Amino acid sequence: ILVIKLALSKGFVLSLDRPLRISVVFAMYKEHNRIKTQNEHPHGENFLQRKVGQLRWLFDEKKNITFNLIPVDDGCPEGSGDIARNITKANDLHENVEVLFLKDAVDKNLEGAIGLKSTADSQKGGSIVYGMWHAVDKYGEQDHLVLYTDADLSTHLGQVGLLVNPILKSGKLAAIGSRRETDSVVLKTGVRNDRGKLFIYLWKRLIPNLGEIIDTQCGFKAFDGNIVRQITDNLIEKKFAFDIELLLRTQSIQPGSVEKVGIAWLDSEAASTTTDLQPYLSMLKAIVKMSTTYFESDESRDSFAAFINGLTDDKFNHLLEKIPAGITSREPFEFTSYDEVKASDLRALID
Repeated sequence: ILVIKLALSKGFVLSLDRPLRISVVFAMYKEHNRIKTQNEHPHGENFLQRKVGQLRWLFDEKKNITFNLIPVDDGCPEGSGDIARNITKANDLHENVEVLFLKDAVDKNLEGAIGLKSTADSQKGGSIVYGMWHAVDKYGEQDHLVLYTDADLSTHLGQVGLLVNPILKSGKLAAIGSRRETDSVVLKTGVRNDRGKLFIYLWKRLIPNLGEIIDTQCGFKAFDGNIVRQITDNLIEKKFAFDIELLLRTQSIQPGSVEKVGIAWLDSEAASTTTDLQPYLSMLKAIVKMSTTYFESDESRDSFAAFINGLTDDKFNHLLEKIPAGITSREPFEFTSYDEVKASDLRALID
């Protein structure tokens, strides 16, 4: 099935005649093993060279399209950024790869890192935002699409054309890879994630302008370069919930301007830096801040906001053991309209 996605992506790219730059940003934190080859480490994915190879496969026949990868070291204590620079130098990847360090941006108080006192204030989001800002600052906004992805190889970058298509052909401001569409292909180990369902149900009660969008956390999104400064300026969230803020800001510019795209996605858990974290509660509290900042007061929304703000780690863990069947028995796409589980119902479960 991935082959079909790649063929569709390549076909669209081959049809493009206009000049275009594609910038692909990703954050690195404790990626010092996964960036290596499998010969060097059991969890090695050689992801930097393989990402370059995937994009070269997609674009090398098109002289009108240029691409660059922007890996951003998110304050990695293991030196992921230095390793990436060494790989770039050793394999002569400078034409397509520019490694950045969030610490440099914070120390210099660059516009793309405003609001961060140190790299500790970022968990992925700060580095992605800095990388996106850097892309448009260096290469301009016109004829430029800025994407971000994950450091791992969960999403084959040969699918980039699937995100370019809605923006260039349909006038969308953003296109986001989704693992929850009828034409999505997902290979993932593990059991059904009721915790993930609860997370989606709760954020859906807080953010009213994302419509049918469900998979906000898939690390494969593209934005028209012309809106990058507008959606990244002075963000509330620089940690794991930043995706939702970027999307709601995009929708605020032009309702209906975010296109969902079904993609092929392969879980890469072996050396994941987020699998063990699952920071649902901190993300939900960040989303509460977004809700109260960007939207007018609403009785139902306010009740969920108050409930979430009152949750401690212990109470949230207790709730995770008692998720109502109204949530666990449904699929996340139903949560856009299904709202029968009230904040008071959830509070009653843990009080």
